[in-house]
Amino acid sequence: MRFQTAVIAIVAAAAVTLLASGVAAGEQPDLPAVEEVEAHLDDLYRADSSRAEMTMRIVTERRTRELEMEAYTKGEHNAVFVIRSPAREAGTATLRTEDGLWNYAPRADRLVRIPTGMLSDDWMGSHLTNDDLVQETQYADDYDIELSWAEHEGQRVLRAVMTPGEDAPVVFTRIEYLLDAEHWTPMQGQYFEDDDLVRTMEFSNVREVDGRQVPHQMEVRPEGKPGEYTRMEYTSLEFNVDIDDNIFTSRGLRRLAR
Repeated sequence: MRFQTAVIAIVAAAAVTLLASGVAAGEQPDLPAVEEVEAHLDDLYRADSSRAEMTMRIVTERRTRELEMEAYTKGEHNAVFVIRSPAREAGTATLRTEDGLWNYAPRADRLVRIPTGMLSDDWMGSHLTNDDLVQETQYADDYDIELSWAEHEGQRVLRAVMTPGEDAPVVFTRIEYLLDAEHWTPMQGQYFEDDDLVRTMEFSNVREVDGRQVPHQMEVRPEGKPGEYTRMEYTSLEFNVDIDDNIFTSRGLRRLAR
């Protein structure tokens, strides 16, 4: 009897909470416009320019690695990532411009172009891909998105199911995001190939940057590899800062990587 009473009390409390928020039990608010959600996700980490410092921890069956990096972006196409530690990998970099994507190896002083077909390849042995790192694709251009309301860990969330267009340069056949209902901040992403779940990405440590609710930690877990993950965390992140265009050239990249 005490258990039944407790259950009734919990249900009643939940109903009061729903009504107090202005949404009757069983009802859902109107869905936002797809175009607005697409633009929000595309622009969440983008600005006229940005500068960031981050750490990346890679745990696989064979080894664990930790990297410290700097990242710079400017405009719609330019981005550069430079590893600062450990010392044996310092100066290794990835550059993106409107003309393509390159990896730079400082010891050989070689800048090697990455073809579009390799966007899905892993970056630096992590569970992240080249496309994750520089976001070569755009949701608004490359995906059709369907929105619905869902429940996650006891709260209402916005569910976005993304299906790539026929000519989109992507490997995943479907992506499903759970977004915070108020700010549309990513909470979880699941990536599928031919209806098989390939990986799950969890977003956390949300902080406000330039008026945006931005997750500062992302953890990628590959399906079928228990215990493995890649965790990337921003230790600093600034938008709309002054950045020299020259760092997005081969000569500027070499200077930055030193």
